[in-house]
Amino acid sequence: MEAIRPVRRVVSSEKTPRKKEPGSMSPTFSTTIPPSMQRKPSSEFGGLQTSTSTPLSVRASSYSAKDLEASPLSSGLNKRQTFTPTRLPATRGTVVLHPMQAEPDDYLHIPEKNVDTHSIRPTWRGCFNVTTLLIIALCLIMLFAGYPIIANFDDSYNKIDQRLAQGQAKPIPARPPVDPDTPSQYHTRQGDDGTTWELVFSDEFEKEGRTFWPGDDPYWEGGDFYYRATFDYEWYTPEAINTTNGRLQITMDEILEHNTYFRSGMLQSWNKMCFQGGYIEASVVLPGGPQTQGYWPGFWMMGNLGRPGYLATTDGMWPYVYENCDVGILPNQTYLDESGPEAALNAKVDGKTDQLSILTGMRFPACTCSGQGHPGPNPNVARGVPELDIFEIQVDAKKGASVASQSYQVAPFDANYKWYSNQSSYQIYDTDVTSRNPWSGSQTQEALSCVTEIPNKAFMKTTRTPTVFGIEYDPDLEDTGNGYITWYVDGKKSWTVYEGALDANEATKIGKRTFPKEPMSIIINLGIAGGFQEVHWDEIDFPAQMEFDYIRVYQKPGQKRVSCDPSDHPTANYINSNMEMYFNNNLTSFSNISSSWPKNKLTGC
Repeated sequence: MEAIRPVRRVVSSEKTPRKKEPGSMSPTFSTTIPPSMQRKPSSEFGGLQTSTSTPLSVRASSYSAKDLEASPLSSGLNKRQTFTPTRLPATRGTVVLHPMQAEPDDYLHIPEKNVDTHSIRPTWRGCFNVTTLLIIALCLIMLFAGYPIIANFDDSYNKIDQRLAQGQAKPIPARPPVDPDTPSQYHTRQGDDGTTWELVFSDEFEKEGRTFWPGDDPYWEGGDFYYRATFDYEWYTPEAINTTNGRLQITMDEILEHNTYFRSGMLQSWNKMCFQGGYIEASVVLPGGPQTQGYWPGFWMMGNLGRPGYLATTDGMWPYVYENCDVGILPNQTYLDESGPEAALNAKVDGKTDQLSILTGMRFPACTCSGQGHPGPNPNVARGVPELDIFEIQVDAKKGASVASQSYQVAPFDANYKWYSNQSSYQIYDTDVTSRNPWSGSQTQEALSCVTEIPNKAFMKTTRTPTVFGIEYDPDLEDTGNGYITWYVDGKKSWTVYEGALDANEATKIGKRTFPKEPMSIIINLGIAGGFQEVHWDEIDFPAQMEFDYIRVYQKPGQKRVSCDPSDHPTANYINSNMEMYFNNNLTSFSNISSSWPKNKLTGC
């Protein structure tokens, strides 16, 4: 193809187009110079660069003085000009415009000073879009910030009694403490002292399909939490508890629940049904078989000032049963300067030398200062959370059979946890089936404990025969020195602990401890954890069940004390004043709700 030569440009101010050359196209372009291109003539015009690729020397030599005088620059740029470009024949090239000639698409890339202002005018559609976005943003702020803030400061969200009065929640069905389904022959019990004890509470679990979610039952409630006190493998939920075929049934299943691998149940009578002293028994069928190692069934009691599973309520309270004001109430059971006692600084703990206690100290001793939130009845009454274990089931490897660990947990501690130094302080009734528990404590508790072999009939994998477990205790409320605790397995006495086991300990410089005077609530649970005993995973099956045929509580005539808020050891006002601590399972210590520990006369009022 022939190369295109540089073209000579001819600018004409004539209004009539020049005569066409044969074979060429000479269209007439008539346009107005945009304001942005209007410039005054300059002597440097010849040096302007156009949008074409014509060499500068060619452009400069293509115009005469007469051409420049007739150009749009010299005749006024606001006039309408006509430019007639000189064209070569069609075979020689294309149209080439004057450097200042306007092109039809100039408006696309040459900004004007007088921009069309319509582009920035608000429109109904634009206003609607902006308004919609603002509404959505405000709704999100209200949802995730506004409502939580309002709920935090509005007490109406927690006024359960008011909602009940207004009929917004169904009242709990009323039922007397003694279950009408309890056979009349069991309304009394013959005590070891020859007196006839009276039935003060019972539950036969005869009604089919009972559930134990909050508000379902006047005396029981299923827990809905992770039991981090013993680092269990399961999550407790009321869904695992019901009544079936005339029995209470707790089912443990291998179900992923709240990042745990198992789901099970814990039933509590906390703040609903409590008692001080008496005899309690239950008829039970245990999970697995006599040699199945891994399940952790429990039937126990705890002082009502502590709610099981809510660690902030037990911090500084469990398992204190102490009425003195000495080193026994201090953190770690040591002096304020941590100089002793020697037995507390260097104790035998799990086969090694370590400090005796890691407890935070007793929160409400008998010498609590005034104005420290003491539960009552006055700051001179020691308050704590004792624990009585009717049974915790484990496998005795030496015997090759299941045993019931039956214990009383106490604090402060004896030197090296040796509560049994005084042989006359406890009694075992049948040494063939009962023996002292070789484990007697750790840095968080001292356990006055014995273990008793369980009959083979008591398990789900054998004959499923309900077996009676019980405990009888006298809290010695009058301080006569006649307190005791007696445990039962299969309806027979297994062992008894007397007050001598709670005497003062010279080595740790502590005084006498007491039997549990606090109102005690009842707990039933089926757990699984490696801290209690090693789990033999190849021996356990899921789902696993534990069944209770009945629970009954008896007390001596004229000594009926069935209340969670007795006058000598009240709990209601303290619980109501610390609702967050008792209903928030995520709080793990008293410091979560208070910046200072309650003061006592030993630390300074």
